[in-house]
Amino acid sequence: MNLITQHSSRRSFLRQQGRAIALPFLASLLTASERAAAEKSLVEGETPKRLLWMTMGHGHMEDHFYPTDTGRFSKISLPPGWDPLRKNLNHFTMISNFTNRENKQPHEGSEAVLSFANVFVIPGRARHNSISCDQIAAAQLGNKTRYQSLQLNCIREDADNGHGGIAISYRQDGSAMPGHDSPLEVYFKVFGGNVGKKELLETLKQRRSIFDILEFENSSTRRILGRADREKLEEYTTSIRDVELALSREESWLDVPYPKANLPKPPEDLQGEPEIQAMFKMIIAAWQTDATRVISYRMPDAGLLKSMGISSTPHTLSHYGSNVSLHKLNLQRTTKWMQLYSGFIDLLRASSDPLDPNGGTIFDNSLVFNGGGLRTGHRNTNVPCLITGGGFQGLSHGQHRAAPKENTPLANLWTTMLQDAGVNTDGFADADGTASSIWT
Repeated sequence: MNLITQHSSRRSFLRQQGRAIALPFLASLLTASERAAAEKSLVEGETPKRLLWMTMGHGHMEDHFYPTDTGRFSKISLPPGWDPLRKNLNHFTMISNFTNRENKQPHEGSEAVLSFANVFVIPGRARHNSISCDQIAAAQLGNKTRYQSLQLNCIREDADNGHGGIAISYRQDGSAMPGHDSPLEVYFKVFGGNVGKKELLETLKQRRSIFDILEFENSSTRRILGRADREKLEEYTTSIRDVELALSREESWLDVPYPKANLPKPPEDLQGEPEIQAMFKMIIAAWQTDATRVISYRMPDAGLLKSMGISSTPHTLSHYGSNVSLHKLNLQRTTKWMQLYSGFIDLLRASSDPLDPNGGTIFDNSLVFNGGGLRTGHRNTNVPCLITGGGFQGLSHGQHRAAPKENTPLANLWTTMLQDAGVNTDGFADADGTASSIWT
């Protein structure tokens, strides 16, 4: 649901709780607090790293996406779906032989792509996820930003097309993190809504009142429930506690001024390709303003096909077999995804980083994954894996690399991304090493 409707007012905006932060893109225009942070980084010589995980559900047709050889892209034959990427071949890396090993639901590979949980592991429960890697990062990297993390989801129409719902980020208890399903929502999270401090404070008070009622009802109900229902209620209670923490965090940022945005507000009802392009711009904006340093994006694969005039679903295209018509549609789809990816790399490289004392770009200080938890045909082996950004230590882009062992845990890459971004962790989920060993 969109936070802002076509005829919304400032009052309705407050009622729907759309508020956030904005900082201009130029360091000289940052607020006093952000300038202090930038000056601190100049003294310490540290630039914050940004993390992004983007997933797109079902994978690509092998002939259109996977190079047959490893090595530098300039020296090997490239698949036809990569044509839009040729200008950026030196700015990303492909890695083969990664597997989403714990995935036990072949139609919903993204449900656990950031957690690597076997969601069927607990008897008597339909699903039980575990914490996702972006939330591990958020807990350690989100202390200095208004939002510990941002979750960009898709509209309900895109659910169950290789994802298993609309979320890919999960709390410690396995419940889904709330997210934003339109660029307009993210715009208001990043750039605010021209709402004064007094009105924001009143909104927070109203939300706290609702929270208190939920807490009371929760406590009263627990006494009359059986064991199974109490377990379900405990999951709900965890979500309520997260709401309380979010409210406290918002209150602590009330005195931080909201500079004006220098991006136009995206239209309300974007879908498919325009929606993805607008969301890419909002990711850059969130990073340039230092609103957050950790983002996950569950991309609208079905919506993209619809905007391309293709009536087939991603699920249908994943079962292409010998159907020549489906082969052609798959090539169109892969080519479009690679075009969008190449455009996002352009944005990363063209966007200055206000917190980089050396005048670097957002590209220089980011670690970005683009891929998914499934290959076509619902296989979780050799899943699509493209990485970009200069935050990977010791990695020189421009190559197709392969893990030495087939079915190497994709969690090895998550471990590397977390460690290279400065997260204190020895490993994540079922990792048995790091991905950095592939390129060092």
